[in-house]
Amino acid sequence: MICYTCNEAVKGPVCVGCTALQPPPFSLDPFVLLGVPRRYHLAAAQVDEAYRTVARRVHPDKFAARPAVERRMSLQWTAALNEARRVLKDPDRRARMLATGQAEPREKGGPKLDPTFLAEIFEWREQDEETPGALSELAREREAELRVELDTIFVAWEQGTGDLTLVEDRLARLKYVTGLIREPSAPGS
Repeated sequence: MICYTCNEAVKGPVCVGCTALQPPPFSLDPFVLLGVPRRYHLAAAQVDEAYRTVARRVHPDKFAARPAVERRMSLQWTAALNEARRVLKDPDRRARMLATGQAEPREKGGPKLDPTFLAEIFEWREQDEETPGALSELAREREAELRVELDTIFVAWEQGTGDLTLVEDRLARLKYVTGLIREPSAPGS
């Protein structure tokens, strides 16, 4: 990238030559913004430290006396960094970002749930009618299994021996299953 004020090569958010804040990148890839590796297995502390490192350089307070364009860019950087941190700290959003390039599921045209999976859910609902609470228990067990599946997929991918084709399906199942988990009823309700 070239500094918009002094035309020098820039490798970060602030030009080393003239100290002008640069516009945020067009691609708001959270891994690029925070400068962390494209991995599923990121520690929350690693994400927070990367966030703080960049946020210190672009914080609006540092640009309060600068031209309006830099103050606006500082706010843009801050908003982008906050969203990047939210995405990377959430394992499901991080997984979707790696698999699809998007942090949120598509509104239309997302993965269709397997009829066998849906039939199993139907059976769980029937069991819940006979044994109240069975649905939540079965959903918790399946949630744990799906989390292990996702972890296994990403371990293989990070070792260069797997792909991410099943991630979106597993995330859709996970969302469905976690929606079935009910909090235990309060006594007397």
